[in-house]
Amino acid sequence: MGKTYDIFVAGAGPSGLAIASACSREGLNTVCVAPDVETPWANNTCAWEVEIRPLGLESLCDRIWPNIEIIFSNSSSKVKKGGYAHFDNARLHRTLLSDVKETMTAEADSVTHDEKGSAITLKGGEKIRATVVVDATGHAHRLLQTPRREADSFQNVLGVLARVDEHPFKLDHMILMDFRSDFLGTDIHPPTFLYAMPHAPDLVFLEETSLADNPGVPFNLLRERLNARIASLGINVKNIEFEEQGALAMNPVVPDLNQRVIGFGLAGGFVHPATGWSVARSLNQAGPAAESIAGGIRSGLAPDEIARETYRRIWPKSLLRMRNIHMRGGEFFTRIGIKTLTLFMKGFFSSPGTMWQTYLSWNATLARVNRSLLPF
Repeated sequence: MGKTYDIFVAGAGPSGLAIASACSREGLNTVCVAPDVETPWANNTCAWEVEIRPLGLESLCDRIWPNIEIIFSNSSSKVKKGGYAHFDNARLHRTLLSDVKETMTAEADSVTHDEKGSAITLKGGEKIRATVVVDATGHAHRLLQTPRREADSFQNVLGVLARVDEHPFKLDHMILMDFRSDFLGTDIHPPTFLYAMPHAPDLVFLEETSLADNPGVPFNLLRERLNARIASLGINVKNIEFEEQGALAMNPVVPDLNQRVIGFGLAGGFVHPATGWSVARSLNQAGPAAESIAGGIRSGLAPDEIARETYRRIWPKSLLRMRNIHMRGGEFFTRIGIKTLTLFMKGFFSSPGTMWQTYLSWNATLARVNRSLLPF
């Protein structure tokens, strides 16, 4: 048997490093294990500014847009106040990794449990012991022991960071959704929209995407529409600096909350069913999860009880109830066309106050949504 740790974290994405960093700051002997711990992730990492402000993470962002714009047609749009933050992945990665005392370039293969802790077997056969095991391996959830139904609703995305002659977007506006579709004629099923982040007068991220769909809009169709949209906007692309392509599972099942392994991040079902985002939640809940784990270890709780108490902390009933509401809303979007979708979004983003942002936040609850409407 190899080394023994308080905490074994599988996965070194934003969620894995967040929980490993938080556990290390609690003074726990923590190891973070992944095939590549040292390389920052490539895809865009974003969050509402209001979600990261309490954590003091604004300095790790390379851009925060103060305005959110939703474009419905050439003559109809909504501009909402609400900062949208884009992380500098290298800075975020470096900051989280700096607190993790020990890392290992390897891949977790399996885990077995006894009354004192767990034995993790790595690919290649090496074994490590730990009191608590955290699975932050994304949708793979390699160590979670309870079988789960896989996600069957996806938000497929295809985007490019493009160096251009110029673009038509205001630099202080992040385009959350651009529903204009005249350039596609009448062939607009399934409905897709543009998501755009202007970084500079000659640099813009342009992404064609959809809401939840089953099995997900084909990538070749997203590419065709993105190219057609870029042409319709009169944008001359000089160079593609980065291409992002991914399938965001919108309805992953929350793991069994009575099991020994703690699922965190995507593995823990953190994906917001209305947005596909999970990073802000991982960053916010890493501290409380680590406090729960550390308190359990120091109090001499059994590993099973430590896991159950931690799951209660990160999955309170209020979030589970709201998740069901988000999931039912996502099912609705798989059955409607672009005209109905546009009309719905006009009403949604015309809601009073900050209700729209509250609903789209990681910690949305019915109580919070209701409170956001109280002044009106």
